Amino acid sequence: MLIADILLVIASLLVLSMVAASLCRLIAIPYTVLLVILGLLATLMANTFSVAALSYLDQFHLTPDLVLFVFLPALIFESVLLLDARALLKNIVPILGMAILGMLISVALVAIGVWWSLGLNITVALLFASLISATDPVAVIALFKKLGVSSRLTILIEGESLMNDAVAIVLFSIVLLTLSEQNIEFSSVLQAFKHFCYVFFGGVFVGVLTGSLFGELLVRLFHGNQSIPVVLSLALAYMSFIIAEHLLHVSGVMAVLSAAIFFNLAGLSRLANDTTEIIHIAWAVLELVFNSLLFFLVGLSVDLITLTHYWQPIAWAVLAVYSARAVSVYLLLPLITGRLTSFSWAEKHVAWWGGVKGGLAIAIVMTIPDSLPEKELLQVLTTGVVLTSLLFNASTLRWLISALKMDALSANEQAELKLITQRVNESANHVLSHFSNLQLLDGTIAVYVESKLKDTLDFSGMKLSDEQQLRQVHLNALRAEKNEMEDLYEMGAVNYTTLVSFRSLLRVDQQHSIDYLKSMGVGWLQPSFLLDFEKLIIHSLSEKDWAHRVLSKYQTHRFANKIQHDIAGVLMANRALKSIEKQVSSGVDESLIAPIRKIYQTRLIRRQNRLQYFSRHYPEFYKQYEAYLFQKVSLRYSLKIARESHEHGIVSTKVWQILYKKLSHSFGQAPSLKMSLRIVEAEGWIKRIPLFSDLPSNVVQEIVKITQYVNFLPKDTLFYQGEVGDSLYIVLSGEVNILAPNEKGVITVVEKKGEGEVAGELKSMDEKRVTSAVAETYVTCLRVHGGNLKQLAANSLELKKCLNNDRE
Repeated sequence: MLIADILLVIASLLVLSMVAASLCRLIAIPYTVLLVILGLLATLMANTFSVAALSYLDQFHLTPDLVLFVFLPALIFESVLLLDARALLKNIVPILGMAILGMLISVALVAIGVWWSLGLNITVALLFASLISATDPVAVIALFKKLGVSSRLTILIEGESLMNDAVAIVLFSIVLLTLSEQNIEFSSVLQAFKHFCYVFFGGVFVGVLTGSLFGELLVRLFHGNQSIPVVLSLALAYMSFIIAEHLLHVSGVMAVLSAAIFFNLAGLSRLANDTTEIIHIAWAVLELVFNSLLFFLVGLSVDLITLTHYWQPIAWAVLAVYSARAVSVYLLLPLITGRLTSFSWAEKHVAWWGGVKGGLAIAIVMTIPDSLPEKELLQVLTTGVVLTSLLFNASTLRWLISALKMDALSANEQAELKLITQRVNESANHVLSHFSNLQLLDGTIAVYVESKLKDTLDFSGMKLSDEQQLRQVHLNALRAEKNEMEDLYEMGAVNYTTLVSFRSLLRVDQQHSIDYLKSMGVGWLQPSFLLDFEKLIIHSLSEKDWAHRVLSKYQTHRFANKIQHDIAGVLMANRALKSIEKQVSSGVDESLIAPIRKIYQTRLIRRQNRLQYFSRHYPEFYKQYEAYLFQKVSLRYSLKIARESHEHGIVSTKVWQILYKKLSHSFGQAPSLKMSLRIVEAEGWIKRIPLFSDLPSNVVQEIVKITQYVNFLPKDTLFYQGEVGDSLYIVLSGEVNILAPNEKGVITVVEKKGEGEVAGELKSMDEKRVTSAVAETYVTCLRVHGGNLKQLAANSLELKKCLNNDRE
């Protein structure tokens, strides 16, 4: 077939797909399902009625390479790129449970079902089960987003489908390999498990490596050209898949999935919002093109006449697949989620019925060698199950969601509807009044239009409770905070770490009531695995001399991030308070919003106090950081204004190039953050310690050489009770709490160490500490390593005597 003919058919299919997309507004059938139906009808007409115009379609059908190397990389990359990574990690336990454990359970049950009902060889039954158990809910996710199904259920179904594609491909290859072996022994099973781990985690490694590399490459190459991120992301999707799947023979699906995540973290997160929006728009277009062609080809690849001859085996296979899915959802899901994140019965019903099968299964079954006698039967069974799933599950899911009342408005959504209609009416009336005042609109017509709009948006019968009104005020305040944070990130006032941190905090706030936030306290935070891990690493390296230089720089970075966090927090709290006052001026009862106003006022004062404390105790660092931060903000904001002026035609290209070069050069010359947190010379502090007060100056000078400045943020741990360590910490600034268990075994504060005092005790290296030390505020210390001190004592009788007296 000529290239011109191929392109003509593809273009025709895309045009027909867009017509189908438009028709979906009028009929209750998902877009992708309608494409499958159109493909089936086209094939039926071409084969039955010998329509000449459809003769070319005989040569268009799915092949394994077409799905694996053309469609799959792009569709997976797009799904992960638009996925909420935080929500994915938050629900990673149920997602991995369903994608791996649920997949294995489904494979076992489907294999037993077709083995019992159809009399297939058990290995052949496992082969069919491994390829048919993966879900591909493209139509389902689109429907979820349209109907407003809970984000938790959406992320579960989408995350499961992304990961179990990889599991399905790996399991299929392992089972296909065992078919060539006559005897399956324990060593073979163990080898299969090792192969699975190699393929699965090997794909993850390739994805992490390529995603990080392309992310860094993007940052270095990007200079305002919006095409570069789109092209690099497209190249990454295919390169990561082909390198993993074709060259290294590991999981291409996991490679693309990991590459998309790390490309986002290492590259896109460091670009401006307008650039990332362009990338998302470009990938949304690519996703529409690939999905349109894929599901059309699914329909073109199905022979309905052949399927009717095998309706009984297909029915048994469908029953086995649906039963296995039910076991995974109704029995496994509650076990892996627990009570805190449990899913309702309605969500379980939708998760079961939404486990739609797709084109991947059809592509995988085509790779079975012709030498396998059961290949034709497996192809028919796979096609029949996929077609049944698409035509029945995806088409009736809207009805199921409606019957379960999952599309009904919640109490908060009813309040949103009530308040937004009020604002719409007020805004529309203001515009109409403006037109009337300018004599562009007759007053009688204006009154008529206002009344018609009021009748259209009449929800006067919907009464809001005090709790609903308070909830809406809170949501508006959160929205104001989010907008402030996005603006700060856009102008470079906060980095991506601070942005993600506040997004997480805002999400937590949104999930809880005002009463809950008050009961938890104004400064409460959810436990964070990443923060705990960071503190653990810092603490484990804190007494290693070789790591001191790196840790010192990292702690300076943490101090800077903390200042940045509080500056952003002050601005966000202030904007939220303005939003609350605006609600009061619009008629909300002032006494009603008192609790939420008090929470934000307390947050504002607390953050301001932290900044004042830091500027008072670390004035040099604070001033230098302010200069560093706002110099960067001014340059970045100026660059943005200049770019927008050029894009809108206000300034010419020559003027834009001059401004761009000057601002970019100045941005590159901006000093990096290199600051010392030292307060005074170490010698003066060491002489103030009673232990060393009587030592000669030359000995003190030797001690100074082995001391190091260390810095801690509030809640950082200097050392733990029960660990081995003999370093002394001389507190230069801040307060340190000494913790120990009381007679009841409860950890309490037994002492506070302030300026000039020592935390820790000298011990031999095999003895354990009897207390813990935790920073109460920002703390700067001098650390004196006990081992180094004892080495000095070997050459100094005065120091040796001091140490012996201290131990006694």
